[in-house]
Amino acid sequence: MFRFPAVERHGIVWAFNGEKPLFDIPHLPYEQDELLLRHTVLDEAPVDPWLIAAQTMDVQHFLLQHGFTFGDPNDPNDEVTATGYSMGYPLRFDTPDGSRLDLRVDIHGTNIFRQTGTLDGRWFCWLTALRPVRPGVSRPYFVLGARRAGADAAADEAFLDRAAGVMAGMLADDAPVLLTLRFRPGLLTRSDRALARYLEYVRKYPRDNPARDHIT
Repeated sequence: MFRFPAVERHGIVWAFNGEKPLFDIPHLPYEQDELLLRHTVLDEAPVDPWLIAAQTMDVQHFLLQHGFTFGDPNDPNDEVTATGYSMGYPLRFDTPDGSRLDLRVDIHGTNIFRQTGTLDGRWFCWLTALRPVRPGVSRPYFVLGARRAGADAAADEAFLDRAAGVMAGMLADDAPVLLTLRFRPGLLTRSDRALARYLEYVRKYPRDNPARDHIT
């Protein structure tokens, strides 16, 4: 019997669609018992996972769609780093309500989002596993976490509530755009350099199902 490689991490069971994983599940910089984690599963969305991930690599949408102000003179488009199976960059900005976010955002494969960094100086993380349900449909699994501050459990929960509100606001901004988003060759601009790199990354990504011989 064929078994898909699987591992439990961050409260989610991950399975690789093939005989041998091409990359590891993203790690967090703290041990599990140091973290307070929350898990959320959303309803199915009529969008492919890679298209949702593309929003992360669209630097300009943070300014136009979310109304953020970059808090760093460096252009995130120029700070993108990539491997054969991941891509990301540092992102530092101020939100319309005055919150300060200093983050590292990455896409692993074409359906895993990892964000780590600080909200007004306190560390938190956000992981999204975008499960492909069928062509054109995905279901997001979210992990929101923060490092425990000590014995004050109520303060930890309050901080997670605040971080959840920030991320939920971003999701609400993104949702109507994702349902109508289409990319056309030749229409990207210089400010879309990170997005262009991501779209090329997706074009080159392995497309054949490596487990096709084991599925009946």
